[in-house]
Amino acid sequence: MSMLLRSLLVLGMTSLLVVGCGEKEEVAPVEEAPVAAPVEAPAPAAPVSGGYEPSADERVPGITLDPAQIAAETEAAAAAAAGEVAKFADSEPQ
Repeated sequence: MSMLLRSLLVLGMTSLLVVGCGEKEEVAPVEEAPVAAPVEAPAPAAPVSGGYEPSADERVPGITLDPAQIAAETEAAAAAAAGEVAKFADSEPQ
């Protein structure tokens, strides 16, 4: 058994010497990253949100909403909400 342990010890020491004294891998030289090209300014945003705007003959009553109708409904809803807020503010806390 002692012979087996001695053989393993010699084999281990030999492998350490081979690995430690073997050829070393050359380290690649560090290169600076290339300078990025200047970024162009983004395109200006579209003045109106949304996509396709149908023409007058493409509008379907009841389905396609007129922008003026949308604005009127929005203003009416904002006025109603302001009235509710005022009514709530005037009420006494419970």
